[in-house]
Amino acid sequence: MYIKVDSVALLNDFNQIWMECWLEKGYGLENEDLPTDRYLIIDSAKQKVGTIEFKPYTLDPNNNINIVYPFYQIESIIDKPNSVVEIDKVAILKQFRGKNLDRLLSLFVNYSEYHDISYCVVLLERVFYKALKHVYKIPLESVSEKIYYKGDYVIPAIIYPKEIYQNKEKYDWLVASQYDDKRKLIFN
Repeated sequence: MYIKVDSVALLNDFNQIWMECWLEKGYGLENEDLPTDRYLIIDSAKQKVGTIEFKPYTLDPNNNINIVYPFYQIESIIDKPNSVVEIDKVAILKQFRGKNLDRLLSLFVNYSEYHDISYCVVLLERVFYKALKHVYKIPLESVSEKIYYKGDYVIPAIIYPKEIYQNKEKYDWLVASQYDDKRKLIFN
């Protein structure tokens, strides 16, 4: 289950969760005031346990993620910038990690399908990168060696969600998406 952040109260919950997780890992905090789609991950007991943020991607070299790594120079990104999204503020509270990652990843896939996203640019913590690649079999590629950023090494990567949502039967962890009668995505 997921909740779109659309109020000050939910934004406070969102910020509390990702900040707690990032401080636990020793990461530097950043708070931008850009238009984004933010979601809270809700567990089976209806507790708010995690966060994910989807940012519109821009080819601007001064875009924060492009300063860390020049994604704007990658041919597939240049060719289809409107089908790219940046993923940020991925966090699950320590005591709720494990099964809730399925919920978070399903939200990422469902969001990408709903918005016809082909590429996601992201800076991934190394252990999380390996889990996505080897355990969840997420189609992704590292575009650089690890880079030190805000307190830890990260791997600049591109994730290919279209390969997942066009082949859902291959991903047994995926929670199906539902749409209402106006084709608005309903997140379970």
